[in-house]
Amino acid sequence: MKRRTFVAGGIATSLCRTAAADGGVPLPIAANLVVTSRREWQGHDCLAVELTDGEQKLRLEQAGGGNRPSFAIVEKGFTNGTLDVAIGAELTGKGAPDDRGFAGLSFHIGADFASHETVYLRMTNGRLNDPPPPAPRINRAIQYVADPGFHFDRSREEFPGRYEKGADIAVGRWHRLRLEIAGQLLRASVDGTEVLTVPDLRFPGRNGPVGLFVGDGSRGYFRDLRVLAG
Repeated sequence: MKRRTFVAGGIATSLCRTAAADGGVPLPIAANLVVTSRREWQGHDCLAVELTDGEQKLRLEQAGGGNRPSFAIVEKGFTNGTLDVAIGAELTGKGAPDDRGFAGLSFHIGADFASHETVYLRMTNGRLNDPPPPAPRINRAIQYVADPGFHFDRSREEFPGRYEKGADIAVGRWHRLRLEIAGQLLRASVDGTEVLTVPDLRFPGRNGPVGLFVGDGSRGYFRDLRVLAG
Protein backbone atom coordinates (compact mmCIF):
# COMPACT_ATOMS: atom_id res chain seq x y z
CA MET A 1 0.00 0.00 0.00
CA LYS A 2 1.11 3.54 -0.62
CA ARG A 3 1.12 5.90 2.29
CA ARG A 4 0.14 9.54 1.97
CA THR A 5 -0.19 12.33 4.49
CA PHE A 6 -3.26 14.42 5.25
CA VAL A 7 -3.43 17.35 7.66
CA ALA A 8 -6.17 16.95 10.25
CA GLY A 9 -6.77 19.12 13.27
CA GLY A 10 -3.50 20.92 12.68
CA ILE A 11 -1.51 17.66 13.01
CA ALA A 12 -0.15 15.73 10.04
CA THR A 13 -1.49 12.18 10.13
CA SER A 14 -0.67 9.29 7.81
CA LEU A 15 -3.43 7.30 6.18
CA CYS A 16 -3.01 4.04 4.31
CA ARG A 17 -5.01 3.36 1.16
CA THR A 18 -4.84 0.41 -1.18
CA ALA A 19 -3.61 2.83 -3.84
CA ALA A 20 -3.08 6.53 -4.32
CA ALA A 21 -3.26 8.55 -7.50
CA ASP A 22 -0.18 10.40 -8.59
CA GLY A 23 -0.60 14.09 -7.91
CA GLY A 24 -1.68 13.91 -4.27
CA VAL A 25 -5.31 12.81 -4.56
CA PRO A 26 -6.28 9.42 -3.11
CA LEU A 27 -8.13 7.01 -5.32
CA PRO A 28 -11.82 7.13 -4.46
CA ILE A 29 -13.34 5.28 -1.54
CA ALA A 30 -16.58 5.19 -3.53
CA ALA A 31 -17.94 6.69 -6.72
CA ASN A 32 -21.49 7.70 -7.59
CA LEU A 33 -22.41 8.14 -11.28
CA VAL A 34 -18.78 8.83 -12.23
CA VAL A 35 -15.65 7.02 -13.36
CA THR A 36 -12.10 7.97 -12.43
CA SER A 37 -8.68 7.44 -13.96
CA ARG A 38 -5.10 8.53 -13.53
CA ARG A 39 -4.03 11.10 -16.08
CA GLU A 40 -1.30 13.54 -16.97
CA TRP A 41 -2.93 16.88 -17.77
CA GLN A 42 -1.41 20.30 -18.31
CA GLY A 43 1.95 19.14 -17.02
CA HIS A 44 0.80 17.38 -13.83
CA ASP A 45 -0.19 13.90 -12.72
CA CYS A 46 -3.74 13.97 -11.45
CA LEU A 47 -7.05 12.17 -11.02
CA ALA A 48 -9.60 12.61 -13.81
CA VAL A 49 -13.31 12.33 -13.03
CA GLU A 50 -16.23 12.28 -15.47
CA LEU A 51 -19.76 10.95 -15.74
CA THR A 52 -20.33 7.33 -16.66
CA ASP A 53 -21.55 6.86 -20.22
CA GLY A 54 -24.93 5.72 -18.89
CA GLU A 55 -25.34 8.77 -16.67
CA GLN A 56 -24.32 11.14 -19.44
CA LYS A 57 -26.84 9.55 -21.80
CA LEU A 58 -29.56 9.83 -19.14
CA ARG A 59 -28.87 13.53 -18.62
CA LEU A 60 -29.20 14.23 -22.30
CA GLU A 61 -32.56 12.46 -22.32
CA GLN A 62 -34.06 13.82 -19.11
CA ALA A 63 -34.39 17.45 -18.05
CA GLY A 64 -33.01 18.15 -14.58
CA GLY A 65 -30.52 15.30 -14.65
CA GLY A 66 -27.70 17.71 -13.90
CA ASN A 67 -28.86 17.88 -10.31
CA ARG A 68 -27.93 14.26 -9.62
CA PRO A 69 -25.08 13.62 -7.10
CA SER A 70 -22.14 12.86 -9.39
CA PHE A 71 -18.94 12.67 -7.40
CA ALA A 72 -16.09 10.44 -6.27
CA ILE A 73 -15.65 10.13 -2.49
CA VAL A 74 -12.06 10.76 -1.36
CA GLU A 75 -12.45 11.43 2.38
CA LYS A 76 -14.77 9.63 4.81
CA GLY A 77 -15.50 12.33 7.34
CA PHE A 78 -15.39 16.12 7.44
CA THR A 79 -17.44 18.74 9.32
CA ASN A 80 -15.63 22.07 9.61
CA GLY A 81 -12.27 23.27 8.38
CA THR A 82 -10.65 23.74 5.00
CA LEU A 83 -10.84 21.86 1.73
CA ASP A 84 -8.19 22.85 -0.78
CA VAL A 85 -7.45 21.34 -4.19
CA ALA A 86 -5.86 22.12 -7.53
CA ILE A 87 -8.63 21.79 -10.09
CA GLY A 88 -9.18 22.02 -13.82
CA ALA A 89 -11.79 20.97 -16.35
CA GLU A 90 -12.49 20.55 -20.02
CA LEU A 91 -15.50 19.66 -22.12
CA THR A 92 -15.82 16.02 -23.20
CA GLY A 93 -18.00 16.67 -26.24
CA LYS A 94 -20.51 14.12 -24.94
CA GLY A 95 -22.95 16.58 -23.39
CA ALA A 96 -25.29 19.38 -24.35
CA PRO A 97 -24.28 22.66 -26.02
CA ASP A 98 -24.76 24.60 -22.77
CA ASP A 99 -22.34 22.48 -20.70
CA ARG A 100 -19.72 24.65 -19.02
CA GLY A 101 -16.83 22.53 -17.73
CA PHE A 102 -18.33 21.84 -14.30
CA ALA A 103 -15.91 20.69 -11.57
CA GLY A 104 -15.82 21.25 -7.82
CA LEU A 105 -15.96 19.85 -4.30
CA SER A 106 -18.89 18.23 -2.49
CA PHE A 107 -19.05 17.97 1.29
CA HIS A 108 -21.45 17.08 4.11
CA ILE A 109 -22.57 14.20 1.91
CA GLY A 110 -25.44 12.24 3.45
CA ALA A 111 -26.22 8.54 3.57
CA ASP A 112 -26.72 6.83 0.19
CA PHE A 113 -25.64 10.09 -1.50
CA ALA A 114 -29.15 11.41 -0.88
CA SER A 115 -27.97 14.88 0.17
CA HIS A 116 -24.89 17.04 -0.11
CA GLU A 117 -23.52 20.56 -0.41
CA THR A 118 -21.33 21.45 -3.37
CA VAL A 119 -19.30 24.37 -4.66
CA TYR A 120 -18.41 24.02 -8.31
CA LEU A 121 -16.75 26.06 -11.02
CA ARG A 122 -18.17 26.68 -14.49
CA MET A 123 -14.84 26.91 -16.28
CA THR A 124 -16.12 28.27 -19.60
CA ASN A 125 -17.87 31.09 -17.72
CA GLY A 126 -14.63 32.43 -16.26
CA ARG A 127 -13.28 35.89 -17.03
CA LEU A 128 -9.92 34.49 -18.20
CA ASN A 129 -11.35 32.75 -21.25
CA ASP A 130 -10.43 34.29 -24.59
CA PRO A 131 -12.80 35.67 -25.61
CA PRO A 132 -14.54 36.13 -22.25
CA PRO A 133 -18.14 34.90 -22.05
CA PRO A 134 -21.02 37.36 -22.47
CA ALA A 135 -23.26 38.52 -19.64
CA PRO A 136 -24.85 37.02 -17.64
CA ARG A 137 -22.56 34.00 -17.97
CA ILE A 138 -19.47 35.97 -16.96
CA ASN A 139 -21.07 36.52 -13.54
CA ARG A 140 -21.80 32.81 -13.06
CA ALA A 141 -18.38 31.17 -12.78
CA ILE A 142 -18.68 29.75 -9.24
CA GLN A 143 -21.82 28.24 -7.73
CA TYR A 144 -23.05 26.90 -4.39
CA VAL A 145 -25.82 24.27 -4.44
CA ALA A 146 -27.35 21.82 -1.99
CA ASP A 147 -29.31 18.67 -2.62
CA PRO A 148 -32.13 18.04 -2.20
CA GLY A 149 -34.02 21.09 -3.33
CA PHE A 150 -31.53 23.95 -3.62
CA HIS A 151 -30.04 23.90 -7.08
CA PHE A 152 -28.85 26.76 -9.25
CA ASP A 153 -32.23 27.33 -10.87
CA ARG A 154 -33.99 27.86 -7.55
CA SER A 155 -31.27 30.06 -6.04
CA ARG A 156 -31.03 32.09 -9.25
CA GLU A 157 -34.77 32.74 -9.23
CA GLU A 158 -35.19 33.45 -5.51
CA PHE A 159 -31.81 35.02 -4.67
CA PRO A 160 -30.24 36.29 -7.91
CA GLY A 161 -26.50 36.74 -7.62
CA ARG A 162 -26.23 35.53 -4.02
CA TYR A 163 -25.01 31.96 -4.54
CA GLU A 164 -23.07 32.42 -7.79
CA LYS A 165 -20.39 34.93 -8.72
CA GLY A 166 -17.83 35.72 -11.39
CA ALA A 167 -14.26 34.47 -11.08
CA ASP A 168 -10.90 34.67 -12.84
CA ILE A 169 -10.87 31.14 -14.22
CA ALA A 170 -10.79 29.50 -17.66
CA VAL A 171 -11.37 26.13 -19.22
CA GLY A 172 -8.27 24.03 -19.88
CA ARG A 173 -6.03 25.36 -17.10
CA TRP A 174 -5.26 24.67 -13.46
CA HIS A 175 -6.73 26.73 -10.62
CA ARG A 176 -6.70 26.43 -6.84
CA LEU A 177 -10.11 26.08 -5.15
CA ARG A 178 -10.22 26.60 -1.39
CA LEU A 179 -13.32 26.20 0.79
CA GLU A 180 -13.26 27.40 4.40
CA ILE A 181 -16.21 26.02 6.34
CA ALA A 182 -17.23 26.99 9.89
CA GLY A 183 -20.76 26.15 11.02
CA GLN A 184 -23.17 27.87 8.65
CA LEU A 185 -20.46 29.98 6.99
CA LEU A 186 -18.54 29.07 3.84
CA ARG A 187 -15.90 31.19 2.16
CA ALA A 188 -14.69 30.10 -1.28
CA SER A 189 -11.45 31.34 -2.83
CA VAL A 190 -9.94 30.79 -6.26
CA ASP A 191 -6.20 31.23 -6.65
CA GLY A 192 -6.04 33.09 -3.35
CA THR A 193 -8.90 35.53 -4.02
CA GLU A 194 -12.17 35.18 -2.12
CA VAL A 195 -14.97 35.03 -4.69
CA LEU A 196 -18.05 33.64 -2.89
CA THR A 197 -19.42 33.76 0.66
CA VAL A 198 -22.33 31.61 1.78
CA PRO A 199 -23.62 32.47 5.29
CA ASP A 200 -26.38 29.85 5.45
CA LEU A 201 -25.13 26.36 4.62
CA ARG A 202 -27.94 23.82 4.48
CA PHE A 203 -26.25 21.10 6.57
CA PRO A 204 -24.04 22.94 9.09
CA GLY A 205 -22.32 20.72 11.60
CA ARG A 206 -22.91 17.51 9.66
CA ASN A 207 -20.03 15.06 9.54
CA GLY A 208 -19.93 13.48 6.11
CA PRO A 209 -17.70 12.48 3.22
CA VAL A 210 -15.90 14.78 0.81
CA GLY A 211 -16.24 14.20 -2.93
CA LEU A 212 -14.74 15.39 -6.20
CA PHE A 213 -17.69 16.70 -8.22
CA VAL A 214 -18.21 16.86 -11.99
CA GLY A 215 -21.20 17.80 -14.09
CA ASP A 216 -22.66 17.31 -17.56
CA GLY A 217 -20.31 17.01 -20.51
CA SER A 218 -17.30 17.76 -18.30
CA ARG A 219 -14.12 16.05 -17.23
CA GLY A 220 -12.64 17.36 -14.00
CA TYR A 221 -8.98 17.10 -13.05
CA PHE A 222 -7.84 17.12 -9.43
CA ARG A 223 -4.46 17.10 -7.69
CA ASP A 224 -2.81 18.15 -4.42
CA LEU A 225 -5.89 17.67 -2.24
CA ARG A 226 -5.61 19.05 1.29
CA VAL A 227 -8.14 18.42 4.05
CA LEU A 228 -7.70 20.42 7.26
CA ALA A 229 -10.23 19.77 10.03
CA GLY A 230 -11.15 22.81 12.09
